Amino acid sequence: MKTDFCSIGISHWNCPLEARELFSMDRSKSEDLIKEAQSFDTQSIFTISTCNRTQIFARKANLPQLKKLFIKYTGNHKDEFKKYGFVMQDEDAVSQLFEVSTGIDSQILGDLQIFSQVKEGVKQAKKLNAIDSTMDRLLQFVFQANKEVQSFTSISKGAASVAHAAVLHVKSKFESIKDKNILLFGTGEIGERTLENLNNHSFKKITVVNRTLEKAQQIAETHKASYSPIENLEQEIKKSDIIIVATSAKNYSVKHKMVEGITDKKLFIDLSVPRNIDPEIAKVNNFELIDMDQLNSQADQTLEVRKKDIPKAKTIINLHKIEFDDWQKLHQLGPTIKRLEDVFEKEKESEINKYKGQYSTKEIEKMKPLINSIVKKISSKNIEYLRKRFRYDEEILEVIQEMYKIQ
Repeated sequence: MKTDFCSIGISHWNCPLEARELFSMDRSKSEDLIKEAQSFDTQSIFTISTCNRTQIFARKANLPQLKKLFIKYTGNHKDEFKKYGFVMQDEDAVSQLFEVSTGIDSQILGDLQIFSQVKEGVKQAKKLNAIDSTMDRLLQFVFQANKEVQSFTSISKGAASVAHAAVLHVKSKFESIKDKNILLFGTGEIGERTLENLNNHSFKKITVVNRTLEKAQQIAETHKASYSPIENLEQEIKKSDIIIVATSAKNYSVKHKMVEGITDKKLFIDLSVPRNIDPEIAKVNNFELIDMDQLNSQADQTLEVRKKDIPKAKTIINLHKIEFDDWQKLHQLGPTIKRLEDVFEKEKESEINKYKGQYSTKEIEKMKPLINSIVKKISSKNIEYLRKRFRYDEEILEVIQEMYKIQ
């Protein structure tokens, strides 16, 4: 049996980092999942995969089959999914899509990165013709809700992202930061946002390393930092007091052997999921290793301001959910309204045909505008009444169908 709306996944709310990092799904795997889901007639489906969640949103899908696909394309971790995974249906799934897209469901409240991931997932799905008209309409309401939440609340105002939390942790660990050498390894979205936050706090000695030297150079020059080739990574680690890693490797990109013999005090911050810094590094004397989950506690007073606006954001969401529910309900009337219009049109033609012998063709043509106007007014009143009444009394649909013998 197919469910109208559903969501399947894992997230930071109920899944620790060491388990969450097992469930990664790149766009290539996502495409394969979508195509296989379409093969058993899933009408709508898109995916999101971030450092804090991997999730499917779907409509008219076979839930057991979809769950199997999620497990299959995120690494076949069946036992872990059984322990940490979630399945939401219908109203709960729709509500969660709104809350994820507006930042209410983010690990750091109001983080806008998740909305970019939603848009990216939807864009991919549309290219694969995996978004039907109902899901598309729902997404229009979701996107509008996001726009209004950003415009009329403080949910995303100020700096309280993961990148900012990393900078706050750095500031909390050192009395003086001006003389500290910072290494940023990785220039993706989180890496660049971290670099922006570092600049906002007047850190002076920043070196950027990336697998692609040209990108490291470009970003470093944009943000007035230094850059170095990846071949010098170990040397840069040795020279740095603070090492921030925001890469997207499948395995550890900063390994324990890279720091063997180092005795200087160092702070490592891992902004990657899966983790890209070997956890064994935390066991070295004078080393501290912070991961994504630990950074959540570093958010500043901005979060307190944001929390105050949660009720306002939820009110905006609820208004758009009501509008979608109303649209969806009235959308069900489409076939009946079309048949009702056909009934009035047939009655009109039938009556005109009865009087063709009494009036000339020219006379009938002169009367047609008046006849059409009368029929249209009667038809419109019936349809308007049906729409208005159907919002709170669905039995009216059966009454109209019986009255006009509409199947």
